Amino acid sequence: MGKLEVNHPLKYHDQFITGMLLMVVGTVCFASKSIIIKWAYSYGATPESTLLFRQLIATPLFYVILLMYYRKLPAKPPKKDMVKAGITGLLVFFLSPLLDFIGLHYVSAIVERMLVMSYPIFVLILSFLSRKERVSILDVIAMGVVSFGVFLSIGGWNLHELTANFFGAVLILLSSAVYACYLVISGQMVHRIGSIRMNVYGMSLASIAMIIFLFIRNSFGYETELLSFQPTVYLLFFMIAVITTVAPFLLMLEGIKRIGAVRGSLISMVGPIITIIFGACFLGERLTLIQWIGCFIVLGMISFVEGKKIRLKLKN
Repeated sequence: MGKLEVNHPLKYHDQFITGMLLMVVGTVCFASKSIIIKWAYSYGATPESTLLFRQLIATPLFYVILLMYYRKLPAKPPKKDMVKAGITGLLVFFLSPLLDFIGLHYVSAIVERMLVMSYPIFVLILSFLSRKERVSILDVIAMGVVSFGVFLSIGGWNLHELTANFFGAVLILLSSAVYACYLVISGQMVHRIGSIRMNVYGMSLASIAMIIFLFIRNSFGYETELLSFQPTVYLLFFMIAVITTVAPFLLMLEGIKRIGAVRGSLISMVGPIITIIFGACFLGERLTLIQWIGCFIVLGMISFVEGKKIRLKLKN
């Protein structure tokens, strides 16, 4: 009996440490996405080709994950739910990343990450418009502060910086809004179907949509290079699909199993800081003082809003 009492806390401790490590590594992998995409762009890759190869490489790997966890998954959902999951997945695996990847072509990885972080504000707005959920004074203040931070992060009153970043920033903010739509629409669906099946269905349909999009684009004379890049570019495509897309999902899935979703959310909040460090170290990105202030205003306010949600979950 005494032996069991000693082993149980030790086993829990090992599980907790393992879960923490998995979450940290997954967060670092995900935070490197913008950096590796920027590297691919520097070698001549286009946003469209980058997204296509990411989808084509990642989709089969998500099917492998599905097979790995198949026995542990709930019963296969009805076809109606499968179709809904696939269509909803078009938002998060096709439209949102397409806007994000194109926008990233025009702004730094650091600014892109800050703009992407604004999605909780869009979730608040959409929840109010679609579900008439109550918006508190604090929420309104948060929206205003984040909007001001976004304005500063893309140049503020510096017309040269503002003009240079404006087009890309608009696309990335649209990407964040689309991602927020996905979160609002798919909330209950994820619980019914599970994140693994949601990813498989969504990524599969998104890959088909991307091929159709490129076919239509090419028919209008906008040809997309796919097979003429140097080998380094294809290696980077592989890294974007595996290291920044599939690996984070699998690592965080296993991490959350061990430490819980709330603690996992806390760890993942350091992702933007990692992107800032990576952008400065590996890309040599330099922002103006005003942009740095804007980035940290966005980072601070979103962290506060998300942290408040996490504290409420911990109390419950």
